[in-house]
Amino acid sequence: MKRRRFALGATATLAGLALVAGCGSSGQETATALTADAQAKAKELVAPYEGKPGAFPVTERLSSPVPAGTRIAYIDNGNALVSLIFRLMQPAAKELGVDLYAVRAGTSASGVQAAFSTVVQQRPDAVINTAIDPALWDNQRKQLIAAGIPVVSLGTVAPSSSGLVQPNGEAAFERQGRLQAAWLVANNDKSVEAVLYEHNELAYAAAVKKGFESELEKLCPDCTARVVQIPITEVGNKAPERIVSDLQAHPGTRAVVFQSSAVATGLPAKFKVAGLKDIQIVGANPLPTNLQYLKDKQGTVELGADLNTLAWTAVDTAARLIVGQELQPNVVKGDALVHQFLRPEDITFDPTRGFSAYPDVADRFKALWTR
Repeated sequence: MKRRRFALGATATLAGLALVAGCGSSGQETATALTADAQAKAKELVAPYEGKPGAFPVTERLSSPVPAGTRIAYIDNGNALVSLIFRLMQPAAKELGVDLYAVRAGTSASGVQAAFSTVVQQRPDAVINTAIDPALWDNQRKQLIAAGIPVVSLGTVAPSSSGLVQPNGEAAFERQGRLQAAWLVANNDKSVEAVLYEHNELAYAAAVKKGFESELEKLCPDCTARVVQIPITEVGNKAPERIVSDLQAHPGTRAVVFQSSAVATGLPAKFKVAGLKDIQIVGANPLPTNLQYLKDKQGTVELGADLNTLAWTAVDTAARLIVGQELQPNVVKGDALVHQFLRPEDITFDPTRGFSAYPDVADRFKALWTR
């Protein structure tokens, strides 16, 4: 696959979202027909996530109840997604009978380190982190591991030697990239000139890019893909203008892929003003705003991630570590995230409540936790 790289900026954080809209295409004259074999392979990869979610991530029963008085610390740096995950964890913690409490951290390195230092002093039974890069709290990580306090880390890609348990780690994010690439091949007759907008401040950016580029190259050698950095600080403000300017400068682009669809907030209106259309937008981890865009047919497809099930999985993982139970292989591998491709017709639920692949998640975990 031919690759052209252009850097427009960068910074750090987390996120996720997916969308799919449109733009112009002047490079279609040079596009080559995709082989039936390539499309068949792409459709085979995509099929398990169309019209239904991936498999429920946890199937083994909790071996024993957590001890009375169990306390789990959660690091909350105020980011919207991080705070949302904490709220989604509350029912799970209540059901287990554990005290899940938040330790506030700022977005600065010093604020994060101070929060984790506080947790080290508190000595809870377990710690849960969401998307805060372990490199920012490496000393505290070592102290927690040395003290025998298990740490569940969501949305990070630290090596196994770190001692962190990452239910949705590198494997899940590579899968995201592979599925986004496969969707493009499965839904186009000709080779595609694509752009991947990423935030390299987010630890999982490299994993998404690796999955996307490797799968697109495998399925469509004649497709082209460039990678453009969008500073995380521009999400929710300047990002749509930056994206529109980039697409205007590259009129042959036929497909836009988002590492996180949060960056697309406000984009449909900017596309309309700029007269951009017929561009496929393949997002991931949609927010309620993106889901509304999709329902209104202002987008094509979203690779939804079930954050509610992930939140319950994180609490479940912490409980198993506390009682000394062996974890399921998919959790250890970092591939316990539920994905599903969403089209406009799939938004039959209230978008403001977000995407939930398993509305009965509470009952499923209760059954696993009941002796």
